[in-house]
Amino acid sequence: MGPWGIFRRRHWFIFLKCAPFLTRNRRIFLMTMLRMPCMSIDPLASDEKLARYLQQGVHGAFDEIMSRYKARLYAFICRYVADREEAYDLVQESFINIHQKIHLYDSNRKFSTWAFQVALNKCRDWGRKKSLTRMVPFSAMGSSEEDFDFLDNIADQAADPEHALMGKTALESLALAVAKLPEKLKVPLIMCVLEDLSQEECAKILGVSQKTVETRIYRARKKLSEVYP
Repeated sequence: MGPWGIFRRRHWFIFLKCAPFLTRNRRIFLMTMLRMPCMSIDPLASDEKLARYLQQGVHGAFDEIMSRYKARLYAFICRYVADREEAYDLVQESFINIHQKIHLYDSNRKFSTWAFQVALNKCRDWGRKKSLTRMVPFSAMGSSEEDFDFLDNIADQAADPEHALMGKTALESLALAVAKLPEKLKVPLIMCVLEDLSQEECAKILGVSQKTVETRIYRARKKLSEVYP
């Protein structure tokens, strides 16, 4: 079964009966979902409107939200933890929290900002438990204003058949290096550079200024450039 099987309605009864390894939190979530009323959801509805539907207890709204966000949140979490299996669990826990805490969502805010905050909090909880160690010792930060385009260089190598293997290895190493950056540096880098969120949205998620986000991205690139000169 794929990583999203736990959320497929047709599999829920199987999970409830045959998966004693599920946590109590997940069992409660699945039972709640089974009791929610179903209705047809407009696929063009905004994320914020879907969130309001979910606050009203409409099951179809959660399915649509999950369809839109499972890939985005998984990609963010996977880059944060650099572990696919851990990411599967964390994205599932993130959706459980989105469902259980939807009453805390303010519909005047952008839903994606709130959803990424939920996922980030899950990652932080995981990080406190795992206590990641650095892959390499980063040297002291410099003050150069040069452009750090190593991400593009590695991506270009990966797209070139002649350098495909080298590019894949480099990308895997880079993913680990990103995951082991200080938390305040890697989150803006992942969100804005790798996940293409705006600096404004990232600033709202982190509760800092856009200038702070910009500075942290620069510092993250600087540190990584010492590994990939």
